[in-house]
Amino acid sequence: MTQIYVNRSPAGKNRMLLPAILFLVVAAVCFGLWMKSLSSSPEKETPSIEEEEELENVAETAVPLPSLSEIEERIQEGELTRARQEAQTRLQGLTDPVEIMKTEKLLGDLQTRMVFSRAPMEEKTEHIVQAGDTLGELAKTYGTTKELIAEINGIDNNMIRVGKSLQILTGTFTGTVDKSRNEMELRLNDQFFKRYTVGTGADSSTPIGDYAITLRLRNPVWYRPDGQSFAYGHPENLLGTHYLKLNTPGIGLHGTWEPESVGSQSSAGCVRFQNEMIEELYKILPEGTSIRIVD
Repeated sequence: MTQIYVNRSPAGKNRMLLPAILFLVVAAVCFGLWMKSLSSSPEKETPSIEEEEELENVAETAVPLPSLSEIEERIQEGELTRARQEAQTRLQGLTDPVEIMKTEKLLGDLQTRMVFSRAPMEEKTEHIVQAGDTLGELAKTYGTTKELIAEINGIDNNMIRVGKSLQILTGTFTGTVDKSRNEMELRLNDQFFKRYTVGTGADSSTPIGDYAITLRLRNPVWYRPDGQSFAYGHPENLLGTHYLKLNTPGIGLHGTWEPESVGSQSSAGCVRFQNEMIEELYKILPEGTSIRIVD
């Protein structure tokens, strides 16, 4: 019987081996890519102290600012110190110009009320009158005006008795006149106090620079540039009720009998205020107060 031998060609084995090799190669490539992605992924780090503080600041700014109605309610309830603090917080957190203007108006009026009364303020101190004390000497000692001491403490005749407790403002005022806006911002201990509308020199004639108040006058005489003088109350006297002279020739802060001129560039070079406002400033700004004038 004839035996038949079947020759098994290696081609069949190759056909089975090739897909297996390809599968292993693809798997190895995928595994390598996966490991690379793991090694390149950034690890989560513990925040630094600076980052933690920044996150805390962001969280704090997310707290809603006190509203104007809430602050006004504090004022009505007599909580003036708290109302002032909340108004300052609100002002610092605002960016909208309209809301800033409204808040400045409320804060300015509130702080003026507090300064001219015995309302407690961190800028005030208590002084017990000693033998020999006078309002003038106390004003020099504490860097304020005798008019303000009298106003705060209800003194009408400049007489003070030994042992009397006086509230005295010890903070430092500074003012910045902005000619382009016809405004003066007044600051107390470098914090916003009040904003005033002013009149400045026609054709930008008010000189820019850093100045200081050197003389304070009530019912001032006006000396015209040609040398002629006009007494207080004379129709030609342009200085209003009060005058605060600056240490530059012919320039000062003063009132006016032409209130419609305030808010524009219309003076001969001085800075004009409504009479009511210059009277307020006369009481609170001592000689030596710094006044900056900018374009």
